[in-house]
Amino acid sequence: MNQEHEHIETLISKFLVGEATETEISELKEWCALFPENQKYLDDAQLIFEKAQLPGLPEFDSEKAWIRLKSGILPEERKSAPLFPIWKVAAALVLLFGLVYLFLMLQTPVQKFQFISDNQPTTQLMPDSTEITLNTSSEVSVAYNERQKAGTIHLIGEALISIPEQKKVNWTVKAGDLLIEDIGTVFHVAALPESPVVEVSVQEGIVRFYSNRQEGITLHPGERGSYDKASETFSKSTADANVAYFKTKALNFQEEELGSVVAKLEEVFGRSIVMEGEIDTCRISVAFENESLETILTIISETLGLEVIQETDLIRLKGDGCF
Repeated sequence: MNQEHEHIETLISKFLVGEATETEISELKEWCALFPENQKYLDDAQLIFEKAQLPGLPEFDSEKAWIRLKSGILPEERKSAPLFPIWKVAAALVLLFGLVYLFLMLQTPVQKFQFISDNQPTTQLMPDSTEITLNTSSEVSVAYNERQKAGTIHLIGEALISIPEQKKVNWTVKAGDLLIEDIGTVFHVAALPESPVVEVSVQEGIVRFYSNRQEGITLHPGERGSYDKASETFSKSTADANVAYFKTKALNFQEEELGSVVAKLEEVFGRSIVMEGEIDTCRISVAFENESLETILTIISETLGLEVIQETDLIRLKGDGCF
């Protein structure tokens, strides 16, 4: 009788962890059909085992547990006594490991960082090698928990965020009520308090741009997502190739109208540039890297045949038109 009991316990153990063969499953079903108590015994075992399962824990090896149990966990002289069900041992161990796991998760301190960029762009490196570059007059507060694989960046202003391909945590950027969720990427966020829109431009990878109330949009490389604060609507357009100048110090214009080029130069250098003559629609293709505004304007003026006049509070570009 004791051997039969041990055999049934082994079948139940293997059945619960998915290791039972078709023959063993059939044998277990026949045993359950003999008496209602047998079926209840199996149902109770399955309920306890399922409630004890927690994600991320090692699976129970019924054979190893059974060998350990026979080789010394129970005293030799008590082998004739009814065997304590092996599935109860497994469930108890799984539950214990799970509670320890949850305890450690809850006890792991969240690392917090705060960075402010005043007059100069600044770059900060997170513990997982994620890079956050802030433009001037911007700030972030960061909560980082590697054990929970979660990181949150609260942004006010403008930032370029570069997340490594082999990322250790899943990052979410919060800009007010808006959220940007990365999928391994490099992206730029402009969330200026005084601006009527929040913009996200993707250089690499994919991001989700959404709010707690709206599904939002998914952005791919070369795309810009805009959120209009007044209408609470999302839209897509082509990303500005020079949006991260504050980080890269590179400008690239391809068949751009001079008016657009001048607007970008005013933005990145903080100088007022006035165009005189019918030159705003003149197109130019040119690239710059780590060049001063004076050098850039000199090259543009020579290319388009313009005159540059430096004044105290502004710069004038004069010309008779395009040629």
